[in-house]
Amino acid sequence: MESLSFVFADRATVPGWLGTDVQQEVNQHILDVKPDRVLLLTDETVDTLHRDYFAPLSCRPSEEEGATGAPSNEPPEVSKFVLPCGDACKSWEHLTKLMEWAFSIGATKRSLVVGFGGGAVMNITGLFASMLYRGSKLVYVPTTLLAMHDVTTSLKTSICFDGRKNNIGTFYAPLKILIDVAFCRTLPRGELFSGIGELAKNAALLGGKHAEGFCQALSRDRINGEHGGSGEEFAIDSQTLSKLLALGIEAKMEILAEDAYERTSGMIFEYGHTVSHAIEKAYGDGVVPHGLGVTYGMLSSSYAAEKLDIMDPKDRREHDDLCWLLLHRWALPTPKPSVETIMSLAMRDSKRGICGEDDSEVSDVLLRKMGDVIKTPTQNLSKFPSYLVEEWLVEMGFPYEGKHQEKAVSEQ
Repeated sequence: MESLSFVFADRATVPGWLGTDVQQEVNQHILDVKPDRVLLLTDETVDTLHRDYFAPLSCRPSEEEGATGAPSNEPPEVSKFVLPCGDACKSWEHLTKLMEWAFSIGATKRSLVVGFGGGAVMNITGLFASMLYRGSKLVYVPTTLLAMHDVTTSLKTSICFDGRKNNIGTFYAPLKILIDVAFCRTLPRGELFSGIGELAKNAALLGGKHAEGFCQALSRDRINGEHGGSGEEFAIDSQTLSKLLALGIEAKMEILAEDAYERTSGMIFEYGHTVSHAIEKAYGDGVVPHGLGVTYGMLSSSYAAEKLDIMDPKDRREHDDLCWLLLHRWALPTPKPSVETIMSLAMRDSKRGICGEDDSEVSDVLLRKMGDVIKTPTQNLSKFPSYLVEEWLVEMGFPYEGKHQEKAVSEQ
């Protein structure tokens, strides 16, 4: 496996390893920690697809290995907790159940918590580990593209509470990050696109090689040439996938090397998230994959930026064309939730208050153009009239609960 280093300013430096088809190496890295017990947290889908991935952890030493009289290394006990898929697992109820389970099976301060799944599983696993015994040893083994380059590159942990997204959590560093790219072979289309969506965000924020790499990966000509398709099909080869992962990890770590807690320069990675979180929650957990929601949220932010004369129409077209490279392959499901529902959720975003928004304002990161972020003293967030989000929602075909309200917005 290729060794990596995840440097979170002066808060933590986490060793990582990346490879393809590296099950044995991943298991050995866990055994090297020498835990008395492994607390394996995963979800229903990952457990179905990859149930035996950690079977080597339970292999007993052979009789020959212990025949010399030297003490043999007994394998750790492996206890597994299977969570629901997606954000449904990120609840106070499941966090409570995890705590009760950990003590019931005899977890100690020598035990190792392993998060095995996508971003949602890793979010709650990190929070659980940060609280158990005031901080337990933690290893991440991500199984989705998004988790491999976007979740591992953050110290954030979280659950969702009271209809809001990621509003309870901590910052906590794992002991190791172990990435087996082979898991991407089993990803459904939406999950693969979700990981690519967060790469679209990096491309818009940073421009340059990040935009070039994203556009090359989603090029219609490349897809036609390599897969004999019309450009509407989508397949991604392992070499391109590895390049995208490297770009994604580099994008985050360059910034978080100076801002471990994502409160200043690192806040730019919240771009598009105010509307994204609202859309995701309005549809219901698991319907709109997070990275795709973010890409739609980016479109709402570019709309606001142009209306505020921050972004030139030509620069907005370039920005939005990049987003649609992905989004034309994944349309929003119908029926769409109402404008009122989405706006209500957007007005309760977890970032709210940083900019001192009034009742008619929302906030998000805004760009002048790709690679040119508006810097602000409020953690790089900008507040703006909420009716701009409402207008964009209407333009995108989200319905009102009451038709009489359409005229009110059109007159603003």
